[in-house]
Amino acid sequence: MPANLTPQYKEAEKRYKQATNLPARIAALHEMMAVVPKHKGTDHLRADLRSRMSRHLADLEKPKATSGGGPQPFSLRKDGAGQALIIGLPNSGKSELLSALTGATTKVGDYPFTTQIPQVGMLPYENVYTQLVDTPSLNDRDIQTRLFGLLRNADLILVTVDLSGNPMQEIMEIKRILSEWGYELLPKGSSYDPEALKIQKSTILVANKSDVTGSCARYNDLKTEYWDTYPLVKISCLDGSGLEELSRLVFLGLGKIRVYTKSPSGSADFDQPIILINGSTIADAAERLHKDWKTKLRYALLWGSSKFDGQRIGRDYPLRDGDVIELHS
Repeated sequence: MPANLTPQYKEAEKRYKQATNLPARIAALHEMMAVVPKHKGTDHLRADLRSRMSRHLADLEKPKATSGGGPQPFSLRKDGAGQALIIGLPNSGKSELLSALTGATTKVGDYPFTTQIPQVGMLPYENVYTQLVDTPSLNDRDIQTRLFGLLRNADLILVTVDLSGNPMQEIMEIKRILSEWGYELLPKGSSYDPEALKIQKSTILVANKSDVTGSCARYNDLKTEYWDTYPLVKISCLDGSGLEELSRLVFLGLGKIRVYTKSPSGSADFDQPIILINGSTIADAAERLHKDWKTKLRYALLWGSSKFDGQRIGRDYPLRDGDVIELHS
């Protein structure tokens, strides 16, 4: 059976062959995989594309040669409820944002490319922590290939722009760079599309330095253009305004829920929530608690999203943030 490859596939294949770096190659290959016709005539081709993608991603994760033998700074193990990257252009205040939100010690300077390697802190929100990562500037060509891998694995990105400069232009430049790498910002309220031509990432637009003169007018321009498209928050790391709202948006942006457990004779432990993906069920929560519950769970009692406290529910009941469950075998 002929493959009948489309012009869109052939164009992506051309970009793949002409790519001069790994991020561009992966971006083109991702599009090829998305648009290749799916029938018996392309079985071998699709298998080859998957194989190539696996090799490229493995190359992306290979440690780069360094003068020391310690852990690689661009290979970060996720921690907490999820991982959120702070991205942006030089002097947008990414490092001071990480410090203001997490208390992490960072290198802050008024000159370009201050951050050369990712810096990590833990962002508290109520009773959960999110791993927050300050990254080198997107247009720092010395680190772009390694930064691509961090972006691919992140759960959420915080696009940070400078209200003392030209934030509208910064956002356009950031979106251009991300598009070249094969990424697109996921509009709020949208679901991930596994067939999308680009890698979709949940995002929050962070308008930093709201304390500077003229920031109000520039923020209003951002609001007019992007308020209906992406979550947008105005913050100042100097006076702390907007930071609490940003922390809330980060947790919501992760798409996670907190579920609490109680024993039949005890009360709920609100200090140790089970963190689950939004849409998870009683069975998911039970298995997260202990693998034995996967087979022995019969029903649960629920407080929170139930019609009444202590309602008996089945394994497939979809949980909501803040629910309390009591498992029974």
